[in-house]
Amino acid sequence: MYSDKMLVMIDGRSLYNPLFSGVFWETVDVPMEDIERIEVVRGPGAVMWGPNAVNGVINIITKKAQSTQGGLVTVQGGDDDGVAGTVRGGFSPNDNVAVRVWGKGSYGNLADGSPGTFRLMDTMEYRDPSIKNLNTGSAQTGFRVDGRSGKYDSWMAQGNVYTKDIQDPLAFATLNPSPLQRLQAQTDYTGGSLQAQWTHSKSESDETVVQFSMDRVKSTYPYVTGTQSNTTFDVQKRTTAGENHEIYWGGGFQQYQDNISQGSYVTFTPNSSVYRSGDVVARDEWNIIPNRLMVSTGIRLDYSSYGHLEFQPSFRLMYTPSQKQSFWAAASRAVRAPNRYDHNIDVDAGTFNLGLGIPLKTEVIGSPKMVSEVERSLEVGYRLQSGQRWSVDASLFFSRYDRMRLLEGPSVPALTWSGRQPILNLPMTFTNAGRGQNYGGEVWAYVQVTPKWRLTPEYSYLSEKRWMPAAQTSRFQWDSRDAIIGHQGLVRSQHDLTKNLQLDLTVRARSRDTGFNLPGALLVDARLGWRPFRTSEVSIAVENLTDRRMLESLPEGPTVAIPIRRGFTLKWTQRF
Repeated sequence: MYSDKMLVMIDGRSLYNPLFSGVFWETVDVPMEDIERIEVVRGPGAVMWGPNAVNGVINIITKKAQSTQGGLVTVQGGDDDGVAGTVRGGFSPNDNVAVRVWGKGSYGNLADGSPGTFRLMDTMEYRDPSIKNLNTGSAQTGFRVDGRSGKYDSWMAQGNVYTKDIQDPLAFATLNPSPLQRLQAQTDYTGGSLQAQWTHSKSESDETVVQFSMDRVKSTYPYVTGTQSNTTFDVQKRTTAGENHEIYWGGGFQQYQDNISQGSYVTFTPNSSVYRSGDVVARDEWNIIPNRLMVSTGIRLDYSSYGHLEFQPSFRLMYTPSQKQSFWAAASRAVRAPNRYDHNIDVDAGTFNLGLGIPLKTEVIGSPKMVSEVERSLEVGYRLQSGQRWSVDASLFFSRYDRMRLLEGPSVPALTWSGRQPILNLPMTFTNAGRGQNYGGEVWAYVQVTPKWRLTPEYSYLSEKRWMPAAQTSRFQWDSRDAIIGHQGLVRSQHDLTKNLQLDLTVRARSRDTGFNLPGALLVDARLGWRPFRTSEVSIAVENLTDRRMLESLPEGPTVAIPIRRGFTLKWTQRF
């Protein structure tokens, strides 16, 4: 959830939140039937998509309204997922305009009765044998309109409004009345978004795209509450400078505003803020040898309210010796921009009993001196394809990280008094003193075994290291742990057993998570779909078929981690 170096978008609209450089995943609930594809771009993508596209980009692309004409209803239910339903309608008032409207709702009690694990500041771990009241409920509605205006112009407008309620069992470290304070809390999200795009395209090599988006969300946590709004405006232009030479250029502007209320454990100083940033980008793509050798160079310049000018260059080369194979290499620099959390946060991280009768009070404090984290990356890759029957992709990468976020504090806690009670105080402040590196590789293949059976095997290897400065007069520590999983593999099988019956199987495996000290696992998911009529489908999906109960990660902050378990979902889809 809080991955701050992965950029996530819907139809090119960034979901990045400048409050903490993450995504409110609870508010991302696009109807599955409206998704055309999900693009996953590995490695830095700053020139194309901007800051925070450091380790990769996920772009959820939805279908055009012309592709979703008519009606659709889905109803599903499961033992853990609860019940959910979607209603969608599409129509065309004329030959140039198509409209889609939809609504979606859900309610469930996730993993009721499962054991839960709380982990606080890497020093206290507590297990509850039976977690209760993880109820969640949501409702949202949205629209999309696509149209054409003349021979060269097309446009799109879409938006949605939503509300979501989540019951959260929380835990905080405290000494009064006990070392751990439990709290049954409620988290609410209410918000919406609006996006518009205009495209002027005379040809594939002469195109202008203008995009505007805005979103607003009110989030209510038990420890902090706030309202946030984000507005962006972008212009992109593609043109040719010769038969084998294309130039891309553009610019953008973003304004983010928030108002954060004081909480019991978390405060922001000041409580309201306005953040603005602007960017210009240029990219040159040159086919040195047509259909054989292509070179792409680009640079993006960003300037923000924090007074920092960032440059993010990239260089890419692709060599295609034949229609069946290609080699590519890339060198990039990307940044993770500082956020409100880095600059203005103040967290009461808990009070711990050291066993000496003197409690230790810990605090995490933001610093206005925080600047962007920087990644420098090298990548190489190879692709081999044999017609439509099979293909193989392989890539290797090496990345170096500088100015990573660390916590810095005094080497010895300060002794203060609260009445007659002595207290040790350990304030920790954010600093850009960390460094890191990772390297690894991926192999991905597609195999059309028979006309009705497809296999997609994948494997990845990752090695990660992080370094802190040598402690002299200060104490350093990371503000969070990273999941470190060296080996991961997956095999996905899609088999059309008959004309109306489809079986999907996914087997995924991973090695031990050395970051959180969690065991490796082999997990199996299955789905069986049956179409009794051309417009109807009934499916049953089983997640974690072997019922391997394990934690996939440890909790972030005061929330609870629930081990995965076997779950069933029955779904009916009807088109009109």
